[in-house]
Amino acid sequence: MKTLKNRLRTMAGATMLLTGMLLASTIAMADDMGGGMGNMNGMSGMSSGTESAATSVGHGKGVVKAVDQKAGTVTIAHGPIKAFGWKGMTMAFSVKHRSYLSSLKKGEHVRFDVIQDSQGPVITKIEEVQ
Repeated sequence: MKTLKNRLRTMAGATMLLTGMLLASTIAMADDMGGGMGNMNGMSGMSSGTESAATSVGHGKGVVKAVDQKAGTVTIAHGPIKAFGWKGMTMAFSVKHRSYLSSLKKGEHVRFDVIQDSQGPVITKIEEVQ
């Protein structure tokens, strides 16, 4: 009976040790990746939120899919943005100045500059492509 108890204690101890090691490695991996989707640090080019003098500027081209004056966003189906390692996708962007939104129309082809700030990607310049 004592042998069985000793074996169970040993197995329980080993299980706890392995669980702790697994948890520690998972936390370390998550930390290396930036802590998850909340701030998207794991994606290339996504920042933790504090802007610095070395802020990268991405340059994109795309088609306006929607303009939301109230939210202060424009949704653009854009091609790759090399500065951030982004593939082409459709996404909503905040704009640095809401006045940019007044001249944008659905279906319009645009060229834009985008940076990362604490709230995500922000368009700092946008113009129609002729």
